[in-house]
Amino acid sequence: MENTESKANDSSSDEEAFEDIEDDEEIDEDEGEPTTCLFCTQVFASIDPAIEHLNVDHNVNLSQLKHKFQMDQYAFIKLINFIRGNRITAEQLLLTKQPEWNDEKYLKPIQYEPWLCYDYDAIKTDVPNAGASVADLMQRIAEQGKLLQQASQDMERMRNDYKDLLQKVHGDAKEHPATKNGIVRNAPTLDKEYFNSYSHFGIHHEMLSDTVRTSSYRSALMENQTYLNGKSVLDVGCGTGILSIFASQAGAKNVVGIDNSEIVYTAMDIVRKNNVKNVKLVKGRLEDTELPEAKYDVIISEWMGYFLLYEAMLDTIIYARENLLNPNGKILPNRCSLHLVGINETLHKHHVEFWSDVYGVDMSDLRKRSIEEPLMEVVNPEHILTESEQIANFDMMTVDLNYSNFTHEFHLKCTQTGKLAAFVGYFDTFFDLDKQIMFSTSPTETPTHWKQTVFFMDQPQTVQKDQVISGKIMSRRHQGDARALRVDIEAFGRLFKYTVD
Repeated sequence: MENTESKANDSSSDEEAFEDIEDDEEIDEDEGEPTTCLFCTQVFASIDPAIEHLNVDHNVNLSQLKHKFQMDQYAFIKLINFIRGNRITAEQLLLTKQPEWNDEKYLKPIQYEPWLCYDYDAIKTDVPNAGASVADLMQRIAEQGKLLQQASQDMERMRNDYKDLLQKVHGDAKEHPATKNGIVRNAPTLDKEYFNSYSHFGIHHEMLSDTVRTSSYRSALMENQTYLNGKSVLDVGCGTGILSIFASQAGAKNVVGIDNSEIVYTAMDIVRKNNVKNVKLVKGRLEDTELPEAKYDVIISEWMGYFLLYEAMLDTIIYARENLLNPNGKILPNRCSLHLVGINETLHKHHVEFWSDVYGVDMSDLRKRSIEEPLMEVVNPEHILTESEQIANFDMMTVDLNYSNFTHEFHLKCTQTGKLAAFVGYFDTFFDLDKQIMFSTSPTETPTHWKQTVFFMDQPQTVQKDQVISGKIMSRRHQGDARALRVDIEAFGRLFKYTVD
């Protein structure tokens, strides 16, 4: 994946507790974990003897509780947190007539413990009627299969929730050099592959031939020369040097371009061959490299990635703003906004349902992967089913390192009747100058090399014209890969989880 001409380098609500944080010591689920009783201090080697202890010593039978309150996996998780948070005794629980734990606040763990990850859906509450039909039994099996799959996802989420909660509560006394205020920034040790990807000719051909992208930058600079005339300019992630040359042509006094990819050596040759005297190119990572000047009047960069924020190069722009921009200086582009729109099932049939029958072979195991990994594709505007809505807006002069962590409740009005099968993300880029220039990566505009980001749902949902689809989108930085994103979308009573990488 790519989005800029070789980059130089390179949240805040309760939903942040649901980040995917890698842990150095993965739990071996086959060995079990020490488990403390829910009602006393006795500790058991694993959860199974702890459950037996509840039944024998406290007269608390989880199977009976499940049947009495019709509890699912979520209800049990709430129950555990309810017991811990309120220090409920076994006697109090047994006297309970209504599920007092049926509150969303009890989904948030107080601390991690094996009780929160136990597969409660596997607890049997009754035996199927011997006289039940085969169809009834098959339906029960199918329903249980869905519940088990959901439970597996829920347990994985809960474990990750706890890891994230621990990190937020306890912090990391020995912060990684690339960490600031608890936010993982781009680190040099992780960036070798990233910068190498921009050493290849093909990626620059694709970006330069993107006329929307390249001509917009050129127009913004050439039609607003008063902002560049006689000014010092820093081109962050200069790649082949095209923006540096545009800045020089727009009247900049001097231009410094920096890039940590090998392509910068070719860019140096290009600058010399075109006899551009006031452009100096430097190879290096911006955060680690001494530049010819300490401060600059204008910073230009094409930093945007898929779904705008993938690649996290905005980290570097923020660093440049904080350390290298003169007072009253400008960053171009000034602003970017992120948008969401709903589309029909056409792409879903090609990219998700495809796995149900591949040359007569059932490959539906890959279906889940095709949903978890968003599709980067040019979406046909005829497939759009809803109005679009802005879900985030980033001003380059005020944005901070928390930019990738945001939550937005959306309300998408359907423009026609159909089956909504995916949400599509795209971004707009603005040069807010005297001569305002902007470009959009919307499906309704001329396609760019960024295309659009398609977030599939597992099953298309029938919608009616003028119906409003309400939901929530949550974005956060992937803790295992600082350049990637974790995106969750809640809609139609379901939670869908994606990784943009």
